[in-house]
Amino acid sequence: MKNVVNNEKIGEIVYEESFWTGSKKLSVNGTPLEKTDKREFKTADGVSVFVKGNFLTGVKLNFGGEDITVTPTVKWYEIVMAVLPFILIMVWGNTVALCKIVPVVGGAIGGAVSGVFAVLSLFLMRSVKPVWLKILIGLAVTAATFGVCCGLGYAIVGIIS
Repeated sequence: MKNVVNNEKIGEIVYEESFWTGSKKLSVNGTPLEKTDKREFKTADGVSVFVKGNFLTGVKLNFGGEDITVTPTVKWYEIVMAVLPFILIMVWGNTVALCKIVPVVGGAIGGAVSGVFAVLSLFLMRSVKPVWLKILIGLAVTAATFGVCCGLGYAIVGIIS
């Protein structure tokens, strides 16, 4: 993910973070900063820049004592929408009456599947700006989670029967 922030004092700040490795790159006014630690960079002038957070939780830079927000912190509705698939599968998969209607895999398998979808949901919601689109993504990922766990549930019932 690449974010560009314009600051009055410092200028253009470009922050890049790899989704897979979590490695970070930082440049100010087109000049890349030297990485001295996992979360610390130095400018050509020797000023230390500390990175707090990551793409999913929100990124802030401590640039010479001044905090600069690069990506906003995660909002409460994003957390709720991201956890919704996990809660749905854990409740449905552990309720016998609901599983008689539609068998859904629960337990460790359902928890793992819904946990992966929950992180995917949060990542996708953080990638877009409009709130209505974030809610739509959350609901779509919840439906996809239910569909996958339902398919696994029917497969397990078919193997057992």
